[in-house]
Amino acid sequence: MLMVYLTDVWKLKLTDAAAIVNVFLGFQAIPQSFLLFSAHGLFGNYPVLLGSIFACCVGMGFLTMSTPPVLAKATGTCSAYQPECIGEGQRILFYIALALSALGAAGQAVSFPSFLVEQLGENANPPSIWFLQCVAVILFKAAAVLGFSYISPWSLWFGVPAICYTVAAFIFLSGSCTYKYVKPEGSPITTLFRVLAASISKLFYQLPTDASQLYNVSDRNRQYVPHTNGLRFLDKAAIILPGQTLEQQLRNRWRLCSIAEIEVTKFAIRTFPMSMTFILGGGL
Repeated sequence: MLMVYLTDVWKLKLTDAAAIVNVFLGFQAIPQSFLLFSAHGLFGNYPVLLGSIFACCVGMGFLTMSTPPVLAKATGTCSAYQPECIGEGQRILFYIALALSALGAAGQAVSFPSFLVEQLGENANPPSIWFLQCVAVILFKAAAVLGFSYISPWSLWFGVPAICYTVAAFIFLSGSCTYKYVKPEGSPITTLFRVLAASISKLFYQLPTDASQLYNVSDRNRQYVPHTNGLRFLDKAAIILPGQTLEQQLRNRWRLCSIAEIEVTKFAIRTFPMSMTFILGGGL
């Protein structure tokens, strides 16, 4: 739909339109790590899901407003679906709409499945619900294809989904008083921030020459893990400070981390540049 809009209205080349849509799809995968940490480590699934729904609603609204007829009088441009009728304001709204829609889609991808489990427990995805979801999606897509075939203005192409999404958001909000709210229990991404915080707090401490003097016991399985020499700055998070017992230092999880947790953080940092290529691959 965006490809057709960019090629027919903006008169972009097919490759340029494909690049914009590809970046839009790829951007949906970039913020998922931060949003996952926010959902499971800071705020919980409901606030993140609510924020993502709001972002999608605003994004769809901005996308509708970016079409030429909607803001033609306010921007002093023409109302025809031609490139000369698309001013700087419409272009800015269009790109903001894509960013908000991608952010909202990323937030829903990381928070909605967990939120559904919190509400329904073990019955979060029984065959009956799965079947009804499939039928609803098929019927909705069939109705959209048949209905949109009779819609010519692009403002309605974007406006109708925006209205439907807003109505769905209000329906979701209407049940806020009945939802189960589960406090965040922590996320694997929390380990990354803990290691960074612990290593920064011990910035002026000297690393021991023997790595065996570092805290090298995993909190989960109580097994030793191999130690790597790369990113040695992070190893400071495992320094056992003098003057305090190990038990006392273990009470503050943001001051002492194990080698196992440090190695997980090193792996995440090493693979982060690869994840940035998702934006070029459309998130696939």
